[in-house]
Amino acid sequence: MWVTAHPFTISRQKGTTMARFATSTRDEILTDNRHKLLQAAAAEIAQKGFSAANINKISLAAGFAKGTIYNYFSGKRELMLALIDEVGCTHTRYIVNQVEMENDPTQRLACFFSAGFNYVKQYPNQSRIAINVIYGHDDVFKQRIYAAYEDLFALLINHIVTDGVERGEFKPVDVDMTAGFLMSLYLGSCSQIGIGGNIWFNPDQVAAFVLEGLRQR
Repeated sequence: MWVTAHPFTISRQKGTTMARFATSTRDEILTDNRHKLLQAAAAEIAQKGFSAANINKISLAAGFAKGTIYNYFSGKRELMLALIDEVGCTHTRYIVNQVEMENDPTQRLACFFSAGFNYVKQYPNQSRIAINVIYGHDDVFKQRIYAAYEDLFALLINHIVTDGVERGEFKPVDVDMTAGFLMSLYLGSCSQIGIGGNIWFNPDQVAAFVLEGLRQR
């Protein structure tokens, strides 16, 4: 019975494996193409703004034919929402990964600003998009990026402010309000982005200013 069934089993396994491989490869290509389109969109929108950005130019800049973008997004607005999600996710992950390596709330706070400023310098297009959305007039875009930054806000609340107060390193404060201030201070500093992603402020000076107000006396 096993000998009779064996070729059929092997045949099915081969077919399943090949189908799975083909699906996996196709998914990887689609993901890679989508990423290229988002990168091209970031450059176009950062330079020209959402309204003036051209869908066909984005497709061409990504290395595809005109109209290719519609294979991945229904239009420019859906593209922008996907870009906001990616910017918020990568921005948050970039900062969180570095802050979590620090054990002390004071060091985490300093790292929050240094990592955040480094992100802006390394990814100026994405940073400009985030700032333009936050200070823009489209409420849907704003709510989308606020949602994308929820984990970053939670980092400030749970692993910096609350931890600092509980350890006695920071004086008792309204945790949510303080975290909101820190987030606003960081994003406000990022709004001063110059050529090449440089920010006018020094992250160490910003952290020192904040710590001066937070530390127990």
